[in-house]
Amino acid sequence: MLTQRQNFLETIRKGGNPDRIVNQYGAFVPFTNDPLNVYTRGNRVKGTTSKDRWGTTILWPEDQFAAMPHVTESNKVCPDVTRWKEYVKVPDLVENCSDKKLWEPVLEAAAKVDRNEKLVLGFMGTGVFEEMHFLMGFEDTLMNMLLEPEAMQELADAIGEYRYQYAKLLVDNLKPDAIISHDDWGSKNNMFMSPEVWREIIKPQYVKIYGYMKEHGVVVLHHADSYLEPIVEDMVELGIDVWQGVLPTNDILKIQKQLDGEMALMGGIDSIVDRADAQEDEIRAEVRRVCNEYVPGGNFIPSLTYGLAGSIYPHVDAIITDEIDRINAAKK
Repeated sequence: MLTQRQNFLETIRKGGNPDRIVNQYGAFVPFTNDPLNVYTRGNRVKGTTSKDRWGTTILWPEDQFAAMPHVTESNKVCPDVTRWKEYVKVPDLVENCSDKKLWEPVLEAAAKVDRNEKLVLGFMGTGVFEEMHFLMGFEDTLMNMLLEPEAMQELADAIGEYRYQYAKLLVDNLKPDAIISHDDWGSKNNMFMSPEVWREIIKPQYVKIYGYMKEHGVVVLHHADSYLEPIVEDMVELGIDVWQGVLPTNDILKIQKQLDGEMALMGGIDSIVDRADAQEDEIRAEVRRVCNEYVPGGNFIPSLTYGLAGSIYPHVDAIITDEIDRINAAKK
């Protein structure tokens, strides 16, 4: 029997031979307490309003599952993208996150992971596009991509370099087996921008970022719980090993055939089952649907489409995990 690590790697490998279905994030030990994450996202505390290192107001109401940016006309960091250098101060990750002493606790914890059994998973939240709309809001971001493409390209380049330094520090210090990098590029049914605009402004940033990961043997998971059908082959070009968060509004069966094993897909379970009143039979039926429809196409990992393990309502995730275990046991 393959270890969870081996089974995951076989699942994502073109022509791989896994011996069972990977159960959501079960093959990973995630680390979100590294100095980079603490420095850039440590302000996120439930029940508070704060500002992040870029100056964006972050709300986390007591009754909400996660923190979100709150960008208004009066508090947006970058009100005029043509003058972005006057407004945007890029946090210095090298200066603030390079001290080896800061890394000691997370490295001690990572050293305890049995890497024959599990993969150490690094985390990178708030991608290049997301940081842009954190700075100026969605409307300005999308309009400026069309009206001020040169200024937006400059800003994207600056954020991309910041993101590269983040990846480099994470890879060089934690030495993870895999990294999950977040950047949502679309809604449930459409991309936020045309594929052409995405290729011009956003895609180039990830050539260097994911290139560094790949050069160092890191498995690249890109989280985007979005509709991204038009750019899946571009994602392969970027070196993405796993598109995590693939929504069922994408034609998953079509994408599997199109990719022919060049990139694995992780997700598929509709988050509509993540409700307080979701019934066990409903949840299990959705898991069976996903496993029956997508797993036979290969290179597929059933999971909720969220960017880390867990569900909003804890009973949901427990049932999903148990149902995948049942499906695996029935195939022995």
